[in-house]
Amino acid sequence: MKFGIFDKFWDNQPNHLPLLNLKIDLSDTETFNLGKSLKLIDGIISENEIHDIYNDTRKLLTELNWRLHLVALITILKLEKSEQQKFIGFLWKRLCLGTWVSPQLLVTLSKIDFNFKEKAQLILKEIGLNEFRGNYLSKQELAERKFNYALTNNKILNSLRYLKDGNFLTEIDDDNGAKIALNWNEQLSELNKLKLIKN
Repeated sequence: MKFGIFDKFWDNQPNHLPLLNLKIDLSDTETFNLGKSLKLIDGIISENEIHDIYNDTRKLLTELNWRLHLVALITILKLEKSEQQKFIGFLWKRLCLGTWVSPQLLVTLSKIDFNFKEKAQLILKEIGLNEFRGNYLSKQELAERKFNYALTNNKILNSLRYLKDGNFLTEIDDDNGAKIALNWNEQLSELNKLKLIKN
């Protein structure tokens, strides 16, 4: 893969997979687990200048590939709070462009965007998701979008309801959005206690 400073993250292992559910396994292994994935990201952060981290993390988010989005989200959550703030607008734009990991992206935004609840309220109660996309995407970007929103809109809305008020509007199943957001949020809290992320 050719993603600048993140090239070494994939060492012939699917090191992005543990980031999908953040199941805590910090054991030493030659294959892959969350501990190895976090150490790889720590190494990338410690070996590179902040402007390179910022630029290459943004490059990951410009791709349609959800695997890259997960790596970007955890990278952002490992940065200092002042650096995390620089990604807020770009993360909302990625959500509007589409991603298969919208619950994880929204959890990240709920941690770093002080205006998250107001934006969630705007989407849920005032203008809706489609009109909200117009706040972050140009007419050309809206016309050229390549993502099937119908498959993820409910997941986004369910995640927003949970993150805003702790409410579950629909039956909770594994692909509900709210349940994914709940689980990822809880796992991030555990990682925060272990000082493995900064939120």
